[in-house]
Amino acid sequence: MRRLLSTVLFLASTAVSAASIPQLEFPVKNGGDRAVYKMSEHKNAVFVFETYRLSCGYCNDNAATVNALATEFASEPRVQVLDLGQDTADADYAEWIARHNPNHAVIEDTGRKVYNALKTQNGVPQVFIVNCKGELVGNHVGTWGGAEKSIHDLIAKGLQTTCE
Repeated sequence: MRRLLSTVLFLASTAVSAASIPQLEFPVKNGGDRAVYKMSEHKNAVFVFETYRLSCGYCNDNAATVNALATEFASEPRVQVLDLGQDTADADYAEWIARHNPNHAVIEDTGRKVYNALKTQNGVPQVFIVNCKGELVGNHVGTWGGAEKSIHDLIAKGLQTTCE
């Protein structure tokens, strides 16, 4: 039943959307004091934003799967896997990084810029796949259990759009 519900939610959330985001910049929490992640520096990329909160058990469950996805695409610069933090305290980011040792950028979404621009529900965990034009290719709310193939399919769909 849980898998069926997850599939239904996934299919509902992957409908084509006119929503898009501009080329945003985010503070990088695991990249040094002044590190900034600039979407504009990845002109032809697909952005995989995995939103989380430290206090979210499901978010913590997804962390290893997100690390595995980042490892899988490490040699593919067009796929940018990012942990999109919803926490406000630096200590929460430090604990997330210590607990999960992410192999990709952990960025802070101050003011919920991504949620607001994409006009999506405010659920965590949630993954957004955004193409190089800033268009929402699809999203998935909840744990990744059983959704990995669909997320890969959305990444492949995003890669069909080019911007250079």
